[in-house]
Amino acid sequence: MSDNELITNNLEIIVMMTQDGASPPLDEYWDPIIDLLSKDIATTKELLLKCTPDEINIMGGYFEDVSYNLQSQEFIDFLRELQKKYPEIDLEKDIQWAVDALDD
Repeated sequence: MSDNELITNNLEIIVMMTQDGASPPLDEYWDPIIDLLSKDIATTKELLLKCTPDEINIMGGYFEDVSYNLQSQEFIDFLRELQKKYPEIDLEKDIQWAVDALDD
């Protein structure tokens, strides 16, 4: 399974569980996504560019964790580019949380 297939698969499970009122186990479904997106900025960009707007929107709440792991202004700039590319999704709050996660 490719990295993007893992992201898509995990997100589908997360959405399904959430719709049924369940809380998806973080270590089983979210952590692998965060780990993949936190490898390095090049990998992060590559993976996110292959995601759908819906997938990006679902993952938005975890961009703070990725930002904390990467400690990269380039990641913040990339999130702003994604917001421009997909104006139909609102990433502003997620971007602000990602900015707040950077060490000063």
